[in-house]
Amino acid sequence: MTTTSREYWNEQLETLPWTEVERWQAERIAPAIAKIRARSAMYQEMFADVPGEVKVLRFADLAGLPFTMKDHIRAAQDAATDERPLGDNQAAPLKSIVQALSSSGTTGKPLYYGLTARDCEVFSDAIANTWFTAGVRADDVVAHLVGLPMVAGGLPYADGFRRLGATLAWLGGFPTDRILREMRRLRCTALLATTSFGLYLSEQWDTVGQETGIPSRLGKVLCGGEPGLNQRDIRDRITGGLNVSHLREVMGLGDVISGMWAECERHEGMHFNAQKYVAIELIDPDSGDVQPWREGGTGEIVYTTFDREATPMVRYRSRDHALVVGIGCSCGRTSPRIRCIGRTDDMLIYKGMNVFPAALRDLISSKFAGQVQPMLRVWKETKDQVRFDDPISVDVEAVDNLSGDSAETLRREIEAEVRSQLQIRIRVMVLEPKSIPKSVYKTSLVAVRNG
Repeated sequence: MTTTSREYWNEQLETLPWTEVERWQAERIAPAIAKIRARSAMYQEMFADVPGEVKVLRFADLAGLPFTMKDHIRAAQDAATDERPLGDNQAAPLKSIVQALSSSGTTGKPLYYGLTARDCEVFSDAIANTWFTAGVRADDVVAHLVGLPMVAGGLPYADGFRRLGATLAWLGGFPTDRILREMRRLRCTALLATTSFGLYLSEQWDTVGQETGIPSRLGKVLCGGEPGLNQRDIRDRITGGLNVSHLREVMGLGDVISGMWAECERHEGMHFNAQKYVAIELIDPDSGDVQPWREGGTGEIVYTTFDREATPMVRYRSRDHALVVGIGCSCGRTSPRIRCIGRTDDMLIYKGMNVFPAALRDLISSKFAGQVQPMLRVWKETKDQVRFDDPISVDVEAVDNLSGDSAETLRREIEAEVRSQLQIRIRVMVLEPKSIPKSVYKTSLVAVRNG
C-alpha cells in the first residue's frame, strides 16, 4: 500500500466529512443565488417560477431549482451587447471583468465566460488545490503544454501553477521537438498535457532531446482534458515512454472552474478539489433525479458555483458521465472519487443501444493490448449523426505492420468482442502504425466524413 504524507492545500475542507461539507456549502448557496438572480438576466428568466426567496436550507434543496443547460448559455450569449459582450448571464459590469475565457469549440460554437479579479483568485486557488492533490509542489518546474491561452486549460492552469509556487515553463505552442529539448534545458520536473498529447510525447521521448546532453529530470506527469487514463494500457504507455511512475489524471470544466478533480497518490479515482467554491450533484442523465454519491454509482455531474461573480452557474449540467470509485480515501480526503466515462455530446446510438466512443476505445485497447494502439477513430457520416442502423465504422491502429491475413483476423476478433460485450456492431478497418493523427491539444475519438 502506498504511504502518504497527508499534506493538503485546504486541510479543513478536504478532510471534513462530506455531509458536513455539503452543510457548509448550503449556508452559502442561498445568499449566492439571491445575488445571481439580481444580476443575471438569464437567471431572472429561468427562476421566474421559483418563489421569491430561494430557500436552500439543506443541500438537498438545490434539487428544487431548474438545471442550466449549455443551450441556455448559448442563447444568453446570443443576446450580447456592447455593454454586456458575454450576454444575458454577464452578472458583473464590464469594468469589473478582467479576463475572458473560451471553450475549445470542439462540440460547437465556442462559448465565452468572464472573470472578475475575485473570480481569478477563486480559479487560481481551486486549480492550485487540484495540482497539489496531483502531487505538484513549489519546488517543481512544470512544463505547461496547452498552447492556447484563452481556453480553460491555458491561462487559468498557468495561474494555478503560479499560485502553488511552482516554476511555470509554458512551452505549449512550440513544435514538439522544441518542447522536448526545452524541457531538458529547463530541468522540468513535471509536465501537464492532454491525455492524447501525453501519449504522443511518450512515443517521441527517446528520439528527441537527448542530443542536449542533459539528462531528463521529469518525474511527474499530469494528464486530462479527455477520458483515457482509466485504461491500464494508456497509463503504461505514458509512464513507460516518459520513464516516470508518477502519473495523475486531472479534470475540470471551463464553464465552472478549469481544474477541479485530481488523483492523489493512490491512483484510485479523482478527488473533487473545488468544494470551497463549487457544489456538486450526481444525477440520472435521463430522469434528472439526484443520485447518491456511493461507490459504484454512475451519473452526470451537475455543478453550482456559489462564489462566481462574472458568469455564474446554477445546477449546470456538465454532460460528463462519471463512475463513482469511492467516497473518502486513505489519503485523508473525504470528497467523492470518480472516473469520467464519457460525454453525452459524444454518445452514439446503435439500434437503440447507447455507446460512448470512449467505451469502444477502452474495451478494444484493453482486450487487444499489444496488438493495437490505444487510440482509435469512430466515423460519423455527418456532424449531427447520432443514430446508426448500419455497423459503426471504426479505425484501429496496429502496433506493428500486419500482413493481410493477420489484419483480417484481428478485424474479425475486434468486431466479435465488441458485439459480445457492448451489444453493438462495428465495422473495423485495421490501419498501419501512426496512421491516426494526434493533436497537440485534444484528439477527438470521432471524425466526420462529410463535414
